[in-house]
Amino acid sequence: MLKSIRRRRPRGAEAVGTTRIPRSVLIAFTLPTIVLGIMHGPEGVIQGVYAKHAGLALGGLAIALLVTKMFDAITYPLIGSLSDRTYARTGSRRGWIIGGTIISVVGMWALLHPPAEPTVVYFGVSMSVLYLGWKTVEIPLQAWSYNLSADHAQRARVQGWRGMGQVVGQLLFFFVPALAFGLGVSDSTEIDFRSLGVLAVIALVAMPVAAAVMLLVVPSGAVTTAESVSATLRSRARETLRALRGNPPLMRLLAAFLPVNLLAGMSGGLAYLYMDVYLGLSAELPAVLATSLVTSIIGIPIWTALSARFERHRVWAVALILGAIACASFVLVQPGPGAFLGCILLFPIVTLVLSGSVVVYTMSADVVDYGRLHTGRDHGGLYGSMFAFLQKSLLGVAGALGLGLVGAFGFDAEGGVQTTAAVVGITFGFSIAPALGLLAAAAIIWRYPLDRAAMAEVQAGLEAVEAVEASGAGATAAIPKVTGGTRDA
Repeated sequence: MLKSIRRRRPRGAEAVGTTRIPRSVLIAFTLPTIVLGIMHGPEGVIQGVYAKHAGLALGGLAIALLVTKMFDAITYPLIGSLSDRTYARTGSRRGWIIGGTIISVVGMWALLHPPAEPTVVYFGVSMSVLYLGWKTVEIPLQAWSYNLSADHAQRARVQGWRGMGQVVGQLLFFFVPALAFGLGVSDSTEIDFRSLGVLAVIALVAMPVAAAVMLLVVPSGAVTTAESVSATLRSRARETLRALRGNPPLMRLLAAFLPVNLLAGMSGGLAYLYMDVYLGLSAELPAVLATSLVTSIIGIPIWTALSARFERHRVWAVALILGAIACASFVLVQPGPGAFLGCILLFPIVTLVLSGSVVVYTMSADVVDYGRLHTGRDHGGLYGSMFAFLQKSLLGVAGALGLGLVGAFGFDAEGGVQTTAAVVGITFGFSIAPALGLLAAAAIIWRYPLDRAAMAEVQAGLEAVEAVEASGAGATAAIPKVTGGTRDA
């Protein structure tokens, strides 16, 4: 079957340079991402800290987290659209970075420096302010990263630096308890309000400095006209529906990504309660979590190399299956002398195999090419925002669901004697449910249609369109249609 399409050049693409980006620019651009990684460090454990050290009910914390996540459906596209309007009018997103820096620092200080007896409402409001600040920085920062270069290799460099910056920042977070202990602020290396207070001070100083350096060094990028942005905003809903309807591989990839983020995210949200409270590893928890981040850093190049040699979707499926086995193995870990050994072995393995999800972002590039072939438009930004929204929002929802689950089973977050039901609840939420979710994702992605043969035909189709454009022979080209792995001539 033949399909004729019109290939459109993305608006504003001509204005972007393709020269090699200086390393000094990459370093400056990555600095805020590193600090944001440190600030995101307590995101998965803060609800457990409030439950254990402030005595807040798990059910109330779960509701507070869910409420903060409800606004993501509004704030994500709103901030993106408004920052695009500002960029079209002024040629810069600098004001958003400045505003987001101020809001995020205020939110972090409030969250990590609570009053003597904080309430669930205080927790929810502080989290909402912090999340708003993060989004106000991160969404324009992501859009800014696309405009630094139009060259594919240079764009990969930018995203690679940002990805490693995020992981490095998260790793640095786990040195904060040791820093608090060394400064005499805390008498242990436990993650509690004493050590988190030190983190708040670090964020108060480091985030404005990192943002200032970036704003002084990094160019704004290409300027997009106000007319093109306005047209994009008016057609956003129709464009989104067409992009989804015309891209079945995207839908399958998102369907596999859903249980990974939801159920594995729930496990991450319960990690503090499981290892600190249930297993009694409060002093050892920073070492376990820091080790897991190190294995993530090791795992990223390993899975990337494997995906270059073998079918990407099969590599990710194998990683998911190994992750499911590691998660399920936690049912063998019991409180007592062997708990630390079990955690320091298993949890880094879980994060090592889950780092295989880096393959998803390589696969998403294939999805963009497939969409270009079948819709005639480059939806790289749209697809990227969908993956970001799915990942970032679901992590918060997953954490809330985990708290609600263990709260319903009667788990005592303050460290009392746990009932049999409470042990079942925390084990199911931290170990069994994530294992089932990873297996489900592996089953969904195993028969992913965009294998190497399919992508070869997609690339051939795109080259045919480009050849027609270059020759000036006409506006359309007949190209092979690739649907669900079946190629028809």
